[in-house]
Amino acid sequence: MTRFALRLPNHQARLVALAITYHLARPGSEIDHETLSEYEHGLAEVLPEIDGQLEADTVSLELTPLQTMLLSGAFSAVVSELKMYSTLDTMAGASHRPRSTAPGFDDRLRTLFPEVSGDPEYASRLAEDMTLLRRQIPSARAREIIEGERLVAQEAARARKKAWQFWKR
Repeated sequence: MTRFALRLPNHQARLVALAITYHLARPGSEIDHETLSEYEHGLAEVLPEIDGQLEADTVSLELTPLQTMLLSGAFSAVVSELKMYSTLDTMAGASHRPRSTAPGFDDRLRTLFPEVSGDPEYASRLAEDMTLLRRQIPSARAREIIEGERLVAQEAARARKKAWQFWKR
């Protein structure tokens, strides 16, 4: 199975941890839309791996093509959240109202990036950093691999059908 090896500096690793946390907080994020079952190897198995390395200067991860695609999508969603964070923080004022719709996102953001507590505008900088990181992730190659595997599976399914069972085509 193809895997993508990533070696990330600590700041980027924290961005990845934030994106995975956001992804996992959304209901149904780890469910395959075709089979309606949970992914066998989704981002849920990556979070403990990255959390265990967050104190190091660099973090090493190996991602499957599916995990790479899920991470890319999580980046997109978190960038939107981070861009709106300072506005939502201003609206919330001194209340403890969450700044995000994803449960636990605010706490995780402030834990990974304590600078946000003192300066909500820092979230905008994180959005820029995450956008740059998203471009470095090999999501196009992952998409090609997933599509290739799907075509191979379709061909195998066709080959298993008996030619004389024309009504099953």
